Amino acid sequence: MQRSDPGGEGGAGDPPVGAPVAGGSGPNRAVSDSLGLVAAMEGYDLSTYGERFAPVYDRWYGEVSDVDGTVARMNDLANSCLTLRGEAGPAARLLELGIGSGRLALPLAAAGLAVTGIDSSPSMVALLNAKPGAGAITVIDGDMTRPDELTAERFDAVLVAFNTFFNLPSAQDQQRCFEGVARVLEPGGFLVVEAFVPHDDQPPAAVSPTQVTADHVVLTATIVDAESQTIRGQHIDITEAGIALRPWFLRYASPSQLDEAAAEAGLKLVDRHADWHGQTFDQESLHHVSTYQLPT
Repeated sequence: MQRSDPGGEGGAGDPPVGAPVAGGSGPNRAVSDSLGLVAAMEGYDLSTYGERFAPVYDRWYGEVSDVDGTVARMNDLANSCLTLRGEAGPAARLLELGIGSGRLALPLAAAGLAVTGIDSSPSMVALLNAKPGAGAITVIDGDMTRPDELTAERFDAVLVAFNTFFNLPSAQDQQRCFEGVARVLEPGGFLVVEAFVPHDDQPPAAVSPTQVTADHVVLTATIVDAESQTIRGQHIDITEAGIALRPWFLRYASPSQLDEAAAEAGLKLVDRHADWHGQTFDQESLHHVSTYQLPT
């Protein structure tokens, strides 16, 4: 499993340890066609993540990763592709897979990029649409596994933010996503995947308190299947008013597995860093920011 929690931990109102995503809104509509998540996690269907996490999403995940670093890097990459094509005038085009509540999409659009996002959760997209600046973003309701089937537009850069790629529930879905991205990228365009680095140093099952205040406790329960590289998780959100269950499911992959899948889709690894500012990635790194390019 991961050496550190995917979501991070902070003070009251911050995301609990084990929170799976930061950029998107959870599992996609290919679930029933691939892994069969209902069988893998009883009671979990295509709408569960967005509906259960929307009430706390911005509060738990608003500052879970480096927004400024993400915006700067994606802006540079998208505009470098635009320059490579020799186009002048139009804004560089960026696609975010799992756009969620717009945590990254809104500042990316404010930086001057023409942003499109894909998401399958109406509750999460409603959070985005209620925010200033949302009118500048194009949101597509659909399966992020198959972006090429949802839009005919071509993009200078594609972003899959903090662990969102691992919400794709099987290796087959992840491979199909890479292939779909390759089809919607401009020649010379970039895909950036941000994710945690899996490590085999955590128990196959655990329950731990991840947030404790005088009137609020969050317990996080996880079951890891190392063979399928999957994690079933549940945040048990307890207050005096009652209990809310916030389940999640992910399929993790090593950087080398991601590289192999990307290469099979025709995408070449350009660089990999430990953060958005170019810190060296090594065997001790807990997270990675990996940049792939579609050849010209």
